[in-house]
Amino acid sequence: MRRLISIVLVLGIGYFVWLTWFGCRGKRALNLVEAEIRQIENHNQKLMVENQRYSLKIRRLQSDARYQELIVRRELHLIRDNEILFLFPEN
Repeated sequence: MRRLISIVLVLGIGYFVWLTWFGCRGKRALNLVEAEIRQIENHNQKLMVENQRYSLKIRRLQSDARYQELIVRRELHLIRDNEILFLFPEN
């Protein structure tokens, strides 16, 4: 009888140890979630840098006439009188 109880206890403890490491809420799952959190934090950091660049560009477009002209000329390929614009392929 004691031997049976010991076997049942060892199996029960083994099962709970297995669940702790490999179960759906175990150590392995925790490591996967932590890796995903790190990945999302890195992505958020990149987005914050990109947002700062866009905020600076917006402020410059609102207040700097020379920058406005530069962007319009570059992106819309507009030219002044007596200018010639050469467009080359980007290859």
